[in-house]
Formats: sequence, structure tokens, C-alpha cells
Amino acid sequence: MLDQFQAQLARREEKRLDTLSGTGTFWLLIVATMILLAVSVNVFGDRQSDLGGIGGTPSTSPVETLPPRLYTVSYRNGVFSPTNLRIHIGDTVRFRNDALLPIRIVVDADTKLAGFDSVGDIPQNSYFAFTFSVKGVFGYHNVRDLKQAGTIIVR
Repeated sequence: MLDQFQAQLARREEKRLDTLSGTGTFWLLIVATMILLAVSVNVFGDRQSDLGGIGGTPSTSPVETLPPRLYTVSYRNGVFSPTNLRIHIGDTVRFRNDALLPIRIVVDADTKLAGFDSVGDIPQNSYFAFTFSVKGVFGYHNVRDLKQAGTIIVR
């Protein structure tokens, strides 16, 4: 009976996984880098759009305002110079009379802007100043000659 229970050497074979080496490791690093890049764009991309970054939604932060500026429009020989002037809200335009005769600046009839009128004559070497508080296109002229005109464009 003992012969039947003779010890046998049991041999267990395990399947062994090959480790990555050479090109396998290289491609694993590439894939891991791509995944990390995608996660970082997803996480940090929202933060960049809040700062007004490219490709994001428009920023809702307040727009930087420019300090008010002073512009001068000169009148000489029947011509306002510059004839057309682009400014921003809050800027002031000073109309200077460099001619021999007095002038009076009034807003065009189709322009509705209260206060944009020199009220009286502007003598030689004097000026009239007006600060623009609304956006629009405002035409003006010398009351003595309608052809002597100009335009202020407020953005």
C-alpha cells in the first residue's frame, strides 16, 4: 500500500508576465504624458478662460477704463482741424479759435446732445470746452457759416 502513496514531486507552473522593456516602456511613457496633458488642460483651461484667455468664454471682469483725455480742435481760415475726431466717453474737447473773427459753435440740428453749444461767441485766441458723457456721432458747425463743420465720434 505504501507503494501506492509514493511521493511525487508536484511541479506547479506559473505563467510569468514579460516586463516592459525597450520600446514598450517608451510608448507607455508617451501615453501617460498625453493623459496628464489632457487632465491639466481640463483643470487649468477653465482658469485661463476666466482671465480672458484664448479659446475660453469671454471674461466677465470689468473692462479697464481709460483716464479722461483732453483734445483740441483748432479753428482757422474757416476750417476746424481735425474735422473728424474720435474720442472715448469722459474725454473733453476744447475748441480753440485761432481766427481773427469770433465764432460760435453749435450742435447740428439732427444731433441731440444737451449742452454742446458755446452759448456765446468765442473770441480770437479763446476756447470753448465740452466733456462728452454719451456714445454717439455728434456734428457741429459755426453758426455764421454752416459749411464750417466737423464731427465728434464718441466710443
